[in-house]
Amino acid sequence: MMKKILLLIIIAITATSFLTAQDLYLSWDGEKLGDTVYVWGEPTTSQIVFNAILHNNTSNGMNVLVVRDEVAMLENTLSTFCWGGSCYSPTVDTSSKYQFIPAGGSSEEGDFSGDYMPNGVIGTSVVKYAFYNLDNPDQRVEIVVNYWASPQGIAEEAMTGGSVSEIYPNPANYYINIDYQLTSKVNTARVKIFNLLGSTVKDALMERGSHNLKLDISDLNNGIYFYSVLINGDIYKTKKLVIQR
Repeated sequence: MMKKILLLIIIAITATSFLTAQDLYLSWDGEKLGDTVYVWGEPTTSQIVFNAILHNNTSNGMNVLVVRDEVAMLENTLSTFCWGGSCYSPTVDTSSKYQFIPAGGSSEEGDFSGDYMPNGVIGTSVVKYAFYNLDNPDQRVEIVVNYWASPQGIAEEAMTGGSVSEIYPNPANYYINIDYQLTSKVNTARVKIFNLLGSTVKDALMERGSHNLKLDISDLNNGIYFYSVLINGDIYKTKKLVIQR
């Protein structure tokens, strides 16, 4: 049974990416998707699943194939996908079967899924999926999916009666702040900032008691990051951080 996965953010890119972007597009939960999405799941889950519905915005039916491109995979992780009534092994990049999408119509919920197996590995793997018309490959749509595996919330007992604020400002520029009140059960606490490939780019200790932590991030490039608050070595919360100057 597929586990529910949190779709963290959707980043829309202008239609100049593809001249035929209006012919085909993807959606999920009633929202039109841009060129890049991030999905989150626990690293111990069997699969982190990305679902999408393909829409044909033309007056002609299309036989559509899917091509997978593993852009950046963490070691010991795997990805697969399902399309056209078939699910493919981790070694297959192109669907052997096409699916017919009628003029002005769409695929059904569940017809496509991108499945990522983190196998306990924390971090982000990047997979691109291209949907294209078998009879006219220029009619296509592509989406880059960032599968982010990170545990969350397993240190809540030690923080009963305490608090940790969200990082602010967010989007941030040169500094970030976090307000916190640690309980007597907390022996160690720290904040870690990760890039999209799961590498730690900042690591700061949080002193016992109630304090404000101000962290210099001026050496980090603009972009999307994630931060985790670790309590007694376990992750208490994980959130998105945007650096924008």
